[in-house]
Amino acid sequence: MKRIILLTFVSAIAVVLNSCGTMYKTQSSGKENASYIVVVKESGRSLYNNVTVVVDGYMYPYGDVVKAKRRAHPVIVEPGRHNVKVVMVNGAVVFDENIFIGLQETRMVVLR
Repeated sequence: MKRIILLTFVSAIAVVLNSCGTMYKTQSSGKENASYIVVVKESGRSLYNNVTVVVDGYMYPYGDVVKAKRRAHPVIVEPGRHNVKVVMVNGAVVFDENIFIGLQETRMVVLR
């Protein structure tokens, strides 16, 4: 009888001690797996009309580049490393760089 009581007591102690430990959970925060590239110009005098943004070989017609970030429309890409080029209508490359974009991050490409 003492043995059963002792075994029950030790089991209860083990359960209590295990429940006090740190428990880890993986939980989705509900964020989309997307990042953004925005092309803006530095000065108001430069004319960047009908540009195309090329991300890893995929072409995104961008249109006219504006000065204000809030008025520019973003190019949606997956997070990670990307090669980004901005190409003018005449084929001139005005920006060519490898960049890393994190989750839900907006990377600004400033044309000078």
